[in-house]
Amino acid sequence: MKYESRAIALSYIKHGESSIIAKIFTEEKGLQSFIIKGVRAKKSKKKLGLFQALELSTINATFLANKNLQYLTDISLYNSERQEGINMTKSFLALFVAEVISKVLHENEVDKPLFSFVWKLKINLATATEIDPNFPLQFLINLSKHMGFYPLYEVEGNSYFNLELGEFTNSNNQLNYYINKENSHYFKALLNKQKIEIPYANRNQILLDLIEYYKLQHHELKNMTSHLIIESLRA
Repeated sequence: MKYESRAIALSYIKHGESSIIAKIFTEEKGLQSFIIKGVRAKKSKKKLGLFQALELSTINATFLANKNLQYLTDISLYNSERQEGINMTKSFLALFVAEVISKVLHENEVDKPLFSFVWKLKINLATATEIDPNFPLQFLINLSKHMGFYPLYEVEGNSYFNLELGEFTNSNNQLNYYINKENSHYFKALLNKQKIEIPYANRNQILLDLIEYYKLQHHELKNMTSHLIIESLRA
């Protein structure tokens, strides 16, 4: 079955001497793995940069339900606003988002609202003149809404966020997994979409707590490496 789709690159690995296997989130067919032959060859018409984390493109491809690896007929860069030069912070954040998305998605599972969320996030990231240091935290919080376990926070006065139940409580007694009182205050501010400065150490701990939260909600982000890069962004 041939199809055309918007697509978001997530990651790739080398395959053979000149090919790659790329994970791509497609709007029409969900997460797909493609083998792209010869892309690493000097004379290849397809550019390796098209498969970097969160690159937006349009593709023509063939979908075969009984195949683990699909084939691209054509791929072209999406015509969005782009900034000149390389911004390492944006590149690291794109890598983080792509790694998380690749771990929460299932092959062939179509999720157009989630696709639209990631597509818009990448455009906003690419065109932003200033990056909020809380971006990774905000991303994981907003993604949890699409995954069906957005935190409950309506009750005022409760001081601890229970990572198992996904809600705030007024005591940490008998809690095995929770965000401490100080960080729960910052976390609640983020849920209320307040602009808030969070100290570096606290921000890193909340990031680790959110990764644990995903695990407890049955979306384990196994073997994450990009969050270690994010932790190094001392803003």
